[in-house]
Amino acid sequence: MLANGPDGNFAAYHYTDLDKVVIPIIMPIVVTIGIISNVMTIIVITSSKFMHTSVNIYFANLAVADTLYLLVAPSWIWNSYVKSPIHNWYDMSEGSDWFCPFYSFITGAATAVALFTILWMSIERYMAVCKPFQFRKSGFGICSRSKKICVIIWLLGLFWDARQLVLTSAKFTDVKGLNFTQCKHNDMNYYILVFADLPIIFSATMVVVFLYTAMLISLRKARVNSADSAYTNKKSRLKSEMKIVLTLVVTVIVYFVCMLPKYIHVLLLKYKIINEILLINIFKLMSIINSSVNPLIYNVMNDSFRRAFRDLYCRRYNKK
Repeated sequence: MLANGPDGNFAAYHYTDLDKVVIPIIMPIVVTIGIISNVMTIIVITSSKFMHTSVNIYFANLAVADTLYLLVAPSWIWNSYVKSPIHNWYDMSEGSDWFCPFYSFITGAATAVALFTILWMSIERYMAVCKPFQFRKSGFGICSRSKKICVIIWLLGLFWDARQLVLTSAKFTDVKGLNFTQCKHNDMNYYILVFADLPIIFSATMVVVFLYTAMLISLRKARVNSADSAYTNKKSRLKSEMKIVLTLVVTVIVYFVCMLPKYIHVLLLKYKIINEILLINIFKLMSIINSSVNPLIYNVMNDSFRRAFRDLYCRRYNKK
């Protein structure tokens, strides 16, 4: 529902000065860096044999989902910004009946795949750290199994957000003689968001917090117990496991910090708890940053990634 500005005109519908910096300047830079770095990450993991581990397969799966999100998510914002002075929340400008459901389906599925990947990756690491015997006995950590799980995750993500193809459509809205084209969600879609999507996201958050808390406690105890140990291999394994867990911890924190505000803000707007749309493109930028920053996290937190990137790209460049 559209709300008039305080002076009775359409000032409330127009882009803010902040939007005019975020959308045409900051967002393209973040998207470009994100797509390039995620593609580079996928290439590094698939082409370097020593990177073929269960955890890295999930990182590659996450990079695929992030790349898809970055290719599609900003398109609606940029299309509206270039073709219409009206904020994209109100007017998507020129569009077609298929664009709204396609846009919602792809971005929703990519987000769901990222969430399911992070959740399953966290469960596997918990098993590896806290229940190593069950981890090995159950076949966790095998690359072929991880690839199959990634396929299942994509099927789940696509199936879960297939509802967007039916429950989302482009609709014309007439306000004081002006025609706006909006992407409108069926009420059923919002019921699913409130009673399914958000509970799943918050439940996943709680589960992940519990898992990583347990992992960090377990690793700290193991490191204390091995302090006087003469087994160098054991210390090396603990150090390697700690690096992996810390990498995952930072990835998970960034995901939830960047993604939750957008969902909450859209929900508050829908139920008119708030009337301001000023921050909505900031929250969308945060979700784009989330999909762009993971390769940086991997390289900062994990020396194996740094070495793989250096070996693949620096050596190729030097050969030229």
